[in-house]
Amino acid sequence: MEPKATIVTQEKAEDKSVSKKISDFIAKKKVLFLSFAGAVILLVVAAGIFTLVSQSSKDRSSRALEVARTKINAWGEETDEAKKTELETALHADLDSIASKWSKSFAAQQSLYIKASLYASKQDWENAEKFSLDAAARLPKTYLAPIALESAAVAAEEQGKADKAFEYYSRIVADYKSDVPNLAHAHFSLGRLSEAKEDWKAALEQYRKLQADFASSDWALLAKNRVVYLKSMGYDK
Repeated sequence: MEPKATIVTQEKAEDKSVSKKISDFIAKKKVLFLSFAGAVILLVVAAGIFTLVSQSSKDRSSRALEVARTKINAWGEETDEAKKTELETALHADLDSIASKWSKSFAAQQSLYIKASLYASKQDWENAEKFSLDAAARLPKTYLAPIALESAAVAAEEQGKADKAFEYYSRIVADYKSDVPNLAHAHFSLGRLSEAKEDWKAALEQYRKLQADFASSDWALLAKNRVVYLKSMGYDK
């Protein structure tokens, strides 16, 4: 029995030795372990704070935009010109504040687009184009960006700037290949503007692209009619 007792004693001694080595190692590296743990905690806390701040910022910008929208309704319903002008000035100030204070938010992009729409309603096409482009550039990946580009194209055409309009429609087609709401219209507009330049080949390409990719749209039907007309005139050769 004695040899067995000796073996057990040796194993316990070895366990204590290993345990002591681990304890000594942790003691020596205590500062390193604590620093690492502290860094991890700080990262987690920072991430949480960032999320809370981002959400809070989003909520504040959204609320500010809702307040501005109430002024749009009041402005639209006002019949007294002096009061209407006063409301419009206050509205633009609110929209400018949102676009500046929360510059990277969707509320900021919406504010710029609303400003563009207000200018368009007054046929101030230069400012309508300017703020439409600002809205499109603010957050290029949102659904509003290609719509803002279309607004800029319309404003450019109203100023007789067909080349600029062509550029904006081309950007919609090039940058937004997914099924955005106005992609079919952009193709048709490019065809129409190409016709105006007597670039029949380019016009037909746009109309045929439209028919192929958006066959069920109303724009495809219009494109089909244009293709029939251009072919009847011999412009497809």
